[in-house]
Amino acid sequence: MLDISLPALIAQIIGFALLVLFMAKFAYGPISGIIDQRQKEIQDTLEQIAADRRSMEQSRADYERRLAGIEEEARTHIQDAVKRAQEEGAKIIAAAQAQAATERDKAVTDIDQERRKAVAQIRSEMADLAVVAAGKILQREINPEVHRDLITDFIGQVGTR
Repeated sequence: MLDISLPALIAQIIGFALLVLFMAKFAYGPISGIIDQRQKEIQDTLEQIAADRRSMEQSRADYERRLAGIEEEARTHIQDAVKRAQEEGAKIIAAAQAQAATERDKAVTDIDQERRKAVAQIRSEMADLAVVAAGKILQREINPEVHRDLITDFIGQVGTR
């Protein structure tokens, strides 16, 4: 069967035990420390990632709040600008209407003055024509100034009727 030598078996067991002790002291301890250190680094990295995520979410919430505030402020500025523009437009329209009324009144006054001048000129020309016509009818010379006064009075009376 199997020939197992007891002294060889004991020597192998002692050698194996020494190997395990040697490995535990010089290999497993440092390897275990490296593994523990690596595990701690990974855990710290995961915690840092979680903290960064929370910080990022907080920053995003702050950004969205500020953005909403900016949008509201912009809306307010736009509404104010529209209101000021409407007020300015109303002022411009009122000023234009006032200027148009002033110019219309001035034009009416100018037209009235021109009409009066034209009526006076027509009266004067009618008086001259009447004097000339009367002179031709009478075939004599008439004092134009006396007749003109008479005709001007007559035309004045006719114009007021």
